[in-house]
Amino acid sequence: MKTVIIYESKHHGSTKKVCDRIAEECGAVLIEAGSIDEDFNWKDYDLIGFASGIAYSNFYDGVNKAAQMIPEGSKVFFIYTCAKNDKDFSAGIKKTAADRGAVCLGSYGCRGYNTYGPLKLIGGMNKNNPNEDELKAAVEFVRKLEA
Repeated sequence: MKTVIIYESKHHGSTKKVCDRIAEECGAVLIEAGSIDEDFNWKDYDLIGFASGIAYSNFYDGVNKAAQMIPEGSKVFFIYTCAKNDKDFSAGIKKTAADRGAVCLGSYGCRGYNTYGPLKLIGGMNKNNPNEDELKAAVEFVRKLEA
């Protein structure tokens, strides 16, 4: 099964760290969201992942724009890093994908290093995230989808 992950990772690279581990262990192809345009050949991939940090409870704009181009019938999944992993932050992009006729297979979220706003003054939160356990869980999540 050929897997691609379209990602956008800002600030501290937490999302990229997760994507890099998945690429290393699962052989997924990583493509920055800003590189996706109307000529992208979605049919080259059996499984399409969208990965992002979370800003104002949503995936970054570049990832959302890429999701608006997926063809009907695509099998998709979602990965995100966030300050506080207390809800499913992929709900908005899942709706976008479902509205396009994609098959949504699930999402994986974990904490990422955060220095937004006043947190910068105290050195941020989640400095050691994603940690090794979270990286392993992300890899296991993708392996189950590929099985």
